[in-house]
Amino acid sequence: MEADLAAGRNCVWLVPDEFVADGIAEELHRTVLSRWPEHVHLPEPATTAETHPPVPETGWSRAVAGDVPVLDDFEDGFDIGWDGSPARSATFPVPSGGPSELMTRLAKELSTVPEAVVDQLTAPDAHWHPVIGVRAWTEPDPRQAPGGRATERGHGIARLIRALGAAIKESGLAPDRRPRVLVTGRLRDFPSWFPDELELELGTTGVHWWWGTIGRLDSVTLLAGLGEERGGPRSTGAGGAVLRARVLRAVREEVVSELCGPDISLAVRLFACWDGSDRTLDDSLRACLLVQHKEPLSDLPTVSSGAGVQHKPPSVLRKAWARGILQTWEGRARLHPVVWHTDGGAGRPDRLSVLVSQAQARVLMPWVEETRRRLAELALSHAKRPPRELVELYVRRKLPDHATRPERTFVSAEAGDLQRACLQGHIRLPQEERLLLSSLVKVRNVLSHRGVLRDTELADLCDKLAAADLRWTAEG
Repeated sequence: MEADLAAGRNCVWLVPDEFVADGIAEELHRTVLSRWPEHVHLPEPATTAETHPPVPETGWSRAVAGDVPVLDDFEDGFDIGWDGSPARSATFPVPSGGPSELMTRLAKELSTVPEAVVDQLTAPDAHWHPVIGVRAWTEPDPRQAPGGRATERGHGIARLIRALGAAIKESGLAPDRRPRVLVTGRLRDFPSWFPDELELELGTTGVHWWWGTIGRLDSVTLLAGLGEERGGPRSTGAGGAVLRARVLRAVREEVVSELCGPDISLAVRLFACWDGSDRTLDDSLRACLLVQHKEPLSDLPTVSSGAGVQHKPPSVLRKAWARGILQTWEGRARLHPVVWHTDGGAGRPDRLSVLVSQAQARVLMPWVEETRRRLAELALSHAKRPPRELVELYVRRKLPDHATRPERTFVSAEAGDLQRACLQGHIRLPQEERLLLSSLVKVRNVLSHRGVLRDTELADLCDKLAAADLRWTAEG
C-alpha cells in the first residue's frame, strides 16, 4: 500500500466486517495514514451539512457537481464507422442535488468550497499533495436517509476517486505531485461493482483485500512474544528441564497457530486460556468461539482448492469472507473453526484432529529426526554384524553407494529399521536408548497416520529427549 501511495495511486483497502466492530479497521487505517506527513483525515459525517456559496465553474468543478463529464456529442472529425450510435450514459448517475456530502466535508477540511476541491488539489502549482483518508464505514447510506437519492452506498467515494483521476489525467501531474485517496472499508460500504472495476485501472488505483495478509510466521511470532511476557521458559537452569519445557511450549504455540489460522484475536484468546493439554483443548476452543459470536453461513459454497492462491476472494465466497469465516492461510483457503468445530457428529471433529496432528508433527519431527540419526550413529558401535550385512538385512531405502560406504547408508536407516535390528539381536543398544528408539517409532507412526499424541505420550517423548540430551552431553 505504501508503494502504491508513493507512486501516486489511490488505495482501497477492503477488510472483513468484524474489523470495524472490533476497532481493528480504525487502527489499521490510521496507522497507514499517519505515515504520510501530508494527509487529511476526513471526519465522520455531521448531522447537518454546512452550506457554501456557489463559485464559478472552472476546469474540473463539473466533476464535483456531477461526475466526470461524458462527452455525448463530441465530434473529433474521425469517422470510425458508427452511424447513428446512441448517446452514452454516464458511469455514475448524475445527482441533481449538487456536491456530495463527502465533498462538502472535504472542502471544509481544505478551507475551500466543494466546487473548488478538485481544482485546488490538482493545480499544477499546488505545494501540498495530501493523502486523503476516508473511512468508508462511517459514510452514510443514502438509501436510509430521509428523502435520500436512489444511489448505492459508497457512491460519494467512487465519485471522488473518479473526479480526482480524471483531473490528474487532464493536468498531467507527475506521480509525486498527485493527491491520493486512501479508503478503508467493508465490502458492503461500496457499490457492488466498485472493487472489481477499480482493479481494471492499475495505473490510478490499487485495491487491497485483507486476504492472506496474516501468515504462520506472524501468528507464531506473536504467540512466542506472549509466552515470554507471561514468564515462559528461558535458556537457563538444568538442560533437561529447559529442553522439555521448550518442546512443550513450542507444541502449544504451534497447535494454537494451526487451529486459529489467520484469526489473530482467536489465537491470542485461546493461547491465554488453554493450558496445553490435549484433554482440555476442545472445551477451551469452544469457549473462545462462543465469545466471538460468529455464526457459519447456512449456504456456504464449496471452497475450491485453488481459491487461496488468488490475490482476492472469489466472488462466490466474498459473503463468507466478509463474515470472517473464510480466509487464505499459507496459500490455502481456510474455514474458520466456528464452521467445523461443531459438525453434528459424536466425539472430536476430524478437522480438529488433523490440524493438531499437523501442528505436533511440525514441531516434533525435527527432534525425532535428529534423535534418530544420533541413535543410528550410536548403533554402529553396538552392532553385532558388519555394517554391510546390516544394510542388506534391514535398510529398505539404500543410498547409491551403499556397497562401498555401508556406514553412510546405515546412518540413514529409518527408526523402524533400527528397531527391527535391535529386536533380532544384531544391535545391542543400552536399555535407555532402546526405550528412546521405541518412543520415536511410536511417535512417527501416530503422526504419519494423522493421529494425535495424547498428553502422556507427548510428556514421555519429551522426558526421553531431555534425558538423552543430558546423557549425550555428558559423554561428549
